[in-house]
Amino acid sequence: MKRFLAVMLLLGTSLAALADGKIAVVNFEQAILNTDAAQQKIHELEEDADYKANMNEAKKIQEEGTKLTEQYKKEGPTMSPQQQQELEGKIKEKQADLEHVGHKIQDAKKKLLGELMMGMKLQAMKAAQDIIDAEGIGLLLNASPQAQTVYHADTSFDITAKVTDKLNKQK
Repeated sequence: MKRFLAVMLLLGTSLAALADGKIAVVNFEQAILNTDAAQQKIHELEEDADYKANMNEAKKIQEEGTKLTEQYKKEGPTMSPQQQQELEGKIKEKQADLEHVGHKIQDAKKKLLGELMMGMKLQAMKAAQDIIDAEGIGLLLNASPQAQTVYHADTSFDITAKVTDKLNKQK
């Protein structure tokens, strides 16, 4: 019976400690990208004439490369070594072309995402701070795969002094 009471007391203490400071996670990048404003900008990029032209060119190059690869698989064994080399060269050329166009597409996306992050970062941090204050969050972790960091930590979560004390006692 004493053990049961001790366990209940410990459990109650740990639950009370958790209630003092909530722990939460946020992915600022995802939050920004999910906003209506960001979705509108992404849609505008996808509708941009240059972006569409690059996407169409990439699709065309990919289709041509697929046809050449299929031709090589089908006719390769019966081709002369010179014909095989020529076809391999064309396939490599298509791969290089696709890579070049792919970089253009990725650069356009990176530029837009960078602009979105720069433009909305302060707003996102302010929104997070408002939520921290309103909900009594004691520890907020940034859950972004690129930057897993602590965004906000109430000092009640800091155990630095306890670790120092423990180290001093160990000598």
